Amino acid sequence: MPPETAVRNLKLIVAYEGGDFSGWQSQPDGNAVQDHIEAALLKIVGSRVVAHGAGRTDAGVHALGQCAHVHVPDGVMEPLQWQSALNGNLPGEIRIMRCVWAHRDFHARFSAHGKHYRYTVVDGPVLAPRYLGIAWHVPV
Repeated sequence: MPPETAVRNLKLIVAYEGGDFSGWQSQPDGNAVQDHIEAALLKIVGSRVVAHGAGRTDAGVHALGQCAHVHVPDGVMEPLQWQSALNGNLPGEIRIMRCVWAHRDFHARFSAHGKHYRYTVVDGPVLAPRYLGIAWHVPV
């Protein structure tokens, strides 16, 4: 976006199945969740928009509600339209679950009040298929 373009701060709640991604933060291979969101924004806006996440995840990690924010051109779309446009340009493993306007001072990382992590450990002789890729199996 040219520097004189008025922008609004759009808060995103992002969910992703991280098995095939290089984590959240942009990586040289271009396969991080942030890379995919920024590529979708480039298609929509026509210029680079940086996505700022509340934190980073490692490769293969999933998220149900990671917060992020982006500065998008003002007057282009409303949040529900941004959500639809982004989801239409993202791989199916990444979904924007919610978009809302945020205060101009909101920053996904510095405004965070906390984070929740869930680890699943299955102890038993056999791992049920529904836990493949989302649980650590400890055969006993």
